[in-house]
Amino acid sequence: MQNYAEPLFSKGRVLKRESLEALRDFPGGLAKLAFADWSNGVLYGFDISYEAKERENENGEVVIDAGAVWYEGQVILTAAETIPFRAYEQQITVCLRINPGVYTEDFYVRQLELRLKNGEPGNTELELGRFRLSEGARLRKDYRDLRDCRTAYNTLDITQIPYAGPGGVTVSPTLLRMFANIMMENMDASETDIQFALLCLNQPLVSRECLLRYICRRLGEPFREFSHSEIYERLVRIAGAGGRGMGQKRRTQGPAVF
Repeated sequence: MQNYAEPLFSKGRVLKRESLEALRDFPGGLAKLAFADWSNGVLYGFDISYEAKERENENGEVVIDAGAVWYEGQVILTAAETIPFRAYEQQITVCLRINPGVYTEDFYVRQLELRLKNGEPGNTELELGRFRLSEGARLRKDYRDLRDCRTAYNTLDITQIPYAGPGGVTVSPTLLRMFANIMMENMDASETDIQFALLCLNQPLVSRECLLRYICRRLGEPFREFSHSEIYERLVRIAGAGGRGMGQKRRTQGPAVF
């Protein structure tokens, strides 16, 4: 027989070691049950914005909101952070570096680093977004359509962010909700498209297998793995005429100021 014990911490009672251990173990145990078969990746948060400099020769600032990731069997929380920025006209990837954990006398500690870099994320890094910013421009996140998510200049690209999910990483829920809204507005969308769109709107994330099976079935391709870029390109292709402005030529050159 088992007992479920919840510490009460009542006034006048002696603080017991067992009560503190129960308080410590509950959230970690619950997370390990909930995310047991999930891949490493982003769970929540990490909204990225840019604050322009107020005076000439001053650095602008990239602001990264607080967030949570699932990484090697742990939910890891990060606080919001502001990073000075002057790397205009360069392709920048926002990354979270997670260093190996070490034990102290009182804690298990992982050093975390939010950083801006040129190039792709490393083995111990998770991408949080990418952009190429012109001096004097704002960092856009008000996407007009799916293609706009990869506008070359002054737009936060969320198409490569690895979100944690069951059975493998999945793509940004924001991207899938955008796709779903496009399909729901398309009166010629098939029943398969509508059902998948409703799934995207109803759930905070869609599993990788569900996403891959929908794409392959919808395009008549054999079931196989796709990279994040290939998933994004196929979602744009499926949206097709269902998205307003989808026929517009993709912006590939800059600088452009919005």
